[in-house]
Amino acid sequence: MRLRSLLLPLAGLLAAAHVVGVLTAAPILRHAEVLAVAVLLAYALLVGLSSHLPAGDRATARWALPAGLVVVATDAWRTMPADPADGGYRWQVLESGPPPEFTDGLWTGLALTWAALFFVLVLAVVSWPQTDRRPSGRLVVGVLLSAGAVVGYAVFRLAGRNGGQPGVVAAAMLAPLALALAALLLAALLLRQGRRRAAGGAILLVVAALCHMDAALAPYTLLPLSPSRGTVFTGAVVSPILVVAPALAVAAELTGYLLLVAGLRTDRTERGRATGGRPEPVLG
Repeated sequence: MRLRSLLLPLAGLLAAAHVVGVLTAAPILRHAEVLAVAVLLAYALLVGLSSHLPAGDRATARWALPAGLVVVATDAWRTMPADPADGGYRWQVLESGPPPEFTDGLWTGLALTWAALFFVLVLAVVSWPQTDRRPSGRLVVGVLLSAGAVVGYAVFRLAGRNGGQPGVVAAAMLAPLALALAALLLAALLLRQGRRRAAGGAILLVVAALCHMDAALAPYTLLPLSPSRGTVFTGAVVSPILVVAPALAVAAELTGYLLLVAGLRTDRTERGRATGGRPEPVLG
């Protein structure tokens, strides 16, 4: 029990170290994100073995959260920062290639969001049968307004693009937009179950999805390079402001995972102990 109580703070500390590394473009610990997700996975597995979980939460406890976190950890390993010992700033020559296609934009968006999208969809599928209570009018209106704001932001970014082919740009937005809408649906399901802390984590994943949307658009909305000669860049001239948006996305995403794991594990477990296993009132 004492070890389990230390896992969430440890995951938060590792997540903060990763965010600082992204913000400063100088990783404190290359494996910080992987370790943070691994600690969350360990916490989920340990609490999943608890006999105090209500019967309705066993699907989430036994496979949903662990499966989602394994996928997230795999993506974190894939995107782990390079070893600083490999060298500092290096010159790169970028030359124009063939124009991007629809699939290029689609894969760009998926590369940024596929793990989070899998995580959210798995939790939404498992949470859906547990929401046997009809949502309140306020919740429905809030979800519809939030979804409208997300779609409106996507349309605004698409209409305000600077160059790029409309089809490719729209394809790059599909996966982040799907993540944002799926996270909104998950937040609504969790609110109907009275899991406010977990619902807050889902809302943070919406914020992360919008940041990923901007990142997915960047390669296709910049001015094209000259077709006849290459362009030389160096990392020394890149402004530090460019790493603020990725750091915000990482902070929102990791905090969202942390709140979801803590909320899904702790909220119902504590209420189940307090009520002796009887159904508790659900907020909606």
